Amino acid sequence: MRLKQYDGQCVRIDCVDGNVYDGICSYNDKEYNEHEYGRPEECLEIVNFLFFKSDIIAIESLENHTGPYGKFLDSFGKLEEMNVQDGLNSILDFLDCEDPEHILRMLRCLDYYFDPQNHCEFPCRDEVYNALLELEDTTDNETIKAETRRILDKWKPIQSTDETE
Repeated sequence: MRLKQYDGQCVRIDCVDGNVYDGICSYNDKEYNEHEYGRPEECLEIVNFLFFKSDIIAIESLENHTGPYGKFLDSFGKLEEMNVQDGLNSILDFLDCEDPEHILRMLRCLDYYFDPQNHCEFPCRDEVYNALLELEDTTDNETIKAETRRILDKWKPIQSTDETE
């Protein structure tokens, strides 16, 4: 398996742990990984996750896929869910990344987790709300700005209700 051929592509990665992850990846060679992470093995990196060659069963390029979520097959996936469950710093990694598609996937995941009808635990709700206010103010991407505003408007009554309790 030649990982370098997937550099900069939207991919689906099947891992030995049984999980499947989607994202736009960058390639890291083994020298870089040994220096940065102490592991001399090449990998693909998606936002803040490293997928080392020995952990990957299969890779599928999603570059030619077109659908309601662009190259992605779903509105958000395992990677975004794991970052929401990990808390604020992991969420901020996504909101601060350079790829707008990853930011939009995180916004959709946050919207899902924040909705009380989905009965999901949502860590650091107030901090994430404030981070979304900052994202709305700082992004130049109109799609991200509009999606962030939609979520903020939807969450606002919940936010003000929490503050009165």
